[in-house]
Amino acid sequence: MTIDELKTYLKEKESIRVEFKEAADAASKSVYETIVSFSNKEGGIILLGIDNAGNVVGVNPVAIDKIKKEMTTGMNNPQKISPAINLPIGELEFEGKTILYIKVPVSSQVHMLNHVIYDREHDSDIKITTDHRISEIYFRKRQGFTENEIFPFMEPDDFDPILFEKARKLITMNDPEHPWLSMTNKELMLSASLYQKDLRTGKLGYTLAAALIFGKDTTILNMLPAYKIEAMVRRNNLDRWDDRLTLRTNLIDSYNELINFVKKHLDDTFYLDDKGQRRDLRVLIFREIIGNMLVHREYTNNYSSDFIIYKDRVEVTNPNKVLFRGLINPNDFCPYAKNPTLRRFFTAFGWADEIGSGVRNVTNYMKYYVKGAQVQFIEADQFKVIVPLIDCIWGNRIKLLFDYIELDTTGWGDERLELLTELPLNYELTKLTDENIVSTLYSYWDTKRYMNKIDRFQNISDIENDVTQKDTSITLKRYMNKSLQTTLAILFYCIKAANPEELLRVANLSSRPTLRRDYITPFIKAGWIEYTLPDTPTSTKQKYQLSFKGKAILGGLENKE
Repeated sequence: MTIDELKTYLKEKESIRVEFKEAADAASKSVYETIVSFSNKEGGIILLGIDNAGNVVGVNPVAIDKIKKEMTTGMNNPQKISPAINLPIGELEFEGKTILYIKVPVSSQVHMLNHVIYDREHDSDIKITTDHRISEIYFRKRQGFTENEIFPFMEPDDFDPILFEKARKLITMNDPEHPWLSMTNKELMLSASLYQKDLRTGKLGYTLAAALIFGKDTTILNMLPAYKIEAMVRRNNLDRWDDRLTLRTNLIDSYNELINFVKKHLDDTFYLDDKGQRRDLRVLIFREIIGNMLVHREYTNNYSSDFIIYKDRVEVTNPNKVLFRGLINPNDFCPYAKNPTLRRFFTAFGWADEIGSGVRNVTNYMKYYVKGAQVQFIEADQFKVIVPLIDCIWGNRIKLLFDYIELDTTGWGDERLELLTELPLNYELTKLTDENIVSTLYSYWDTKRYMNKIDRFQNISDIENDVTQKDTSITLKRYMNKSLQTTLAILFYCIKAANPEELLRVANLSSRPTLRRDYITPFIKAGWIEYTLPDTPTSTKQKYQLSFKGKAILGGLENKE
């Protein structure tokens, strides 16, 4: 967790996903109630060293090790929390005080504390005692997580003992004190909830997740006959492939095979991390993409998972259980674990960090791998990731665009113009000539009704009242073009924070109310620009800056109306 994240939590106060605990010298018993309720609901973060009002009081430095040890023991004690939960406890220094934090992912299991189920409502942990409410929670889990499907006739012989040894080696390398390392195979399966009892039917058995992690190939294919992962290279032969890898095996071997496929077919780029150590950017980027591909897949879907390397991009598609539809903003999205049990193993192996980190890590590392590349994460029935392999920025084309739309950038400043050259551009457009890129994008913007004032006019009489022209069709066209030019001028100028006086000059307007009514307010509402002081929208020091969505529109990356 970063300082900025902590400040955001403190500002938001306690909520359905945020809980404060003082815990100066010890963690209160209620912290376990919150762990269980978060696991049963939709996950969240617990901050120790913060009072109920959101004031930072800190944890006594002398007590930190004791608190961590006691909480780790408590979370892994099946007599206390059942099924047990193993979560790391982070530490952060803020304003000279120490904060401890626990990020609790949503679980595919129903967890109990001392045989009592807790759920989260608003900012409270609620005891659930009625049969009706308990059934609701089980139904919620059953609807959301197919990894928990129980197969009563699966037996220990259906698992590969070699995979248990591989798992232990991976866990040892990542966390030599992990509690799973001291367990037998059977104890590990129980602790990880890979062996369960369906409390509705009384059915006992190993789960689908157990087979995907530790199952023999024959076991997996008997359960999922259509399960397949295809990795291909299509650089020269676009109709078939230059190289191909088909996987129908466990997730441990699938992950390693796909990482090796990436190393074989993608170039490495020299990169030094913060410690001055050379890192393989291919692995840093694609460990996240491959990990998410395997962990978040909807395994009951018969479509294959596809990993295809082209000359100019990598495309990954994955059967998905849709939560929403559209482009994911890496700076502002709500992560959701679609197979939490599988994710626990990938985290233990060191192949995945905290939930949601994959999108952010890929976005961060890509700027070192391909200049200006904007990775697209698209939530749909087939979750899609597009990774450009060529520079995808406006570059000097931005000057050609400004000439095309007759936009005078005198007085914009060198820094603003340099920032504009770094704006991301849809990789598909880079195949065109510079002139065609400009004209294609202008046509794209011009056909977007929301990019001009046409939506303000309800009928022809409104147009006639607004401007005095005999030919209303010509009038409308001119009005649209002028409005679009003004829209683009404001959006491009906001690549760097700008105040209203600057925007009046750029838009060639004289009325601040007109600027606010026709441009600022609609743009804020549409999410194209954002406040620099979001808590005080009417501040005299308020400025406006281009948002993630605004950058996507200007680069042809946002295709939603």
